[in-house]
Amino acid sequence: MRPAYPPQFRYIKATSLAEALEAVREGATPLAGGQSLSTLLKLRLLSVEALVDIFELDELRYVERRGDRLALGALLVHNDVAMHREVVSWAPALSEAAWRIADIQVRNRGTLGGSLAHADPAANYLPPLMALDAEVVLRGRGGERVVRAEEFVKGPYYTVIDRELVAEVRVPRWERQATVVFKIGGASYPSLVVAAAVKVSEGVVTKSRVAVGGYYTRPVAVDKALDGAGLKGLDSHAEKILDLLPQDEPYEDPHLSFEKKRRLLPQLLAQALRRVADGAEWRLPTRDAITKWRGNGGGQLLLNGRPVEVDVEPRVLLIDFLRRAGATEVKRGCDEGRCGACTVLIDGKAVKSCTIFAVQAKGHEVTTVKGLSQDGLNPVQKAFLEEYASQCGYCTHGFILAVYHYLKDVDPEADPGVLKMSIRNICRCTGYVNILRAIKKASSYLRR
Repeated sequence: MRPAYPPQFRYIKATSLAEALEAVREGATPLAGGQSLSTLLKLRLLSVEALVDIFELDELRYVERRGDRLALGALLVHNDVAMHREVVSWAPALSEAAWRIADIQVRNRGTLGGSLAHADPAANYLPPLMALDAEVVLRGRGGERVVRAEEFVKGPYYTVIDRELVAEVRVPRWERQATVVFKIGGASYPSLVVAAAVKVSEGVVTKSRVAVGGYYTRPVAVDKALDGAGLKGLDSHAEKILDLLPQDEPYEDPHLSFEKKRRLLPQLLAQALRRVADGAEWRLPTRDAITKWRGNGGGQLLLNGRPVEVDVEPRVLLIDFLRRAGATEVKRGCDEGRCGACTVLIDGKAVKSCTIFAVQAKGHEVTTVKGLSQDGLNPVQKAFLEEYASQCGYCTHGFILAVYHYLKDVDPEADPGVLKMSIRNICRCTGYVNILRAIKKASSYLRR
């Protein structure tokens, strides 16, 4: 298959925040996780003169309590937002929104700030941030400014950013909160996102906010709609909230018409309000560490332990570079970051090599399925073989690498609910029964 290259652009690797801000001031487009941006460039729906790669600026990766706010660095990857213990405790609605993003590979690379700046009408983060009345901190050469999440988006893919970077998100504390995400298709964007947050005194709501994404071409919020209501029967207010939503341009995505969204939204609102009223704890795997991605600054990458010089145009994708370097086991599938056939490990974390430029892998270790078996079959490979978890084998290596990282770093026990939100690779020629069996068996092997 012929490689799908983006138009040419100049690539700048920012080594400091000051350097990144200067490049942005001069007109460069920031490249954070790039999970959406790289695909838009590859499909030639977008062109840029220059990209400034900010992904390895670890100074924008942190989770800190500051008085009545939780401060989140903009370069936290989605898996950190989903799993960091402080986020889960303070803002479970935001954590759940992160868990519902695509799959484990996208969540390893996509970032909080990148998602906000992209401003897709159905993106996961903005509804819970709006419901939580969060603030977005923008930083430019002229200093810092703070914008309410509700005022951040002007329209589809259009924000208040003006040659600035999203630097931080500040989230107030709410006693009860929930996010409900409805999507059709494993790694696709949601069709609807509903988030609600309330404060309560003696069983009565004293403060409330509800937000909806994917319904209009930008997320909308309703303030105080539930104030004075009792927790019992809170879901009965769903129709009232629907009537109070600010009117905007209807949004029809490839999966769901606006008319179907209009019929579905009251049910999702009621579901979110029931969860808020129940006050159930958000129970999924958590961790304390934050993912660090800074490379060693060299011009090479390690491919299965072998040094390989990266001397290519910035627009060359990692998948094409790896195949040219002899790693033909890395397969091109959908070419849009959905199917996972191109999955590799970068520094031990599963990513999709069709959404990353080869120059971004400089100074890092890249592992393909062959790299897992240098000392004999890896337990995941062994389990896939024993359970006949492949047919033609085209998608198999991507599955194995995604599962390996998932079991090693996210959920060693392969809980069905967590697994469903994490491993969403596509197999084109068989069902998933044997693959699920193989994952369970691999889990038992790795825990021995």
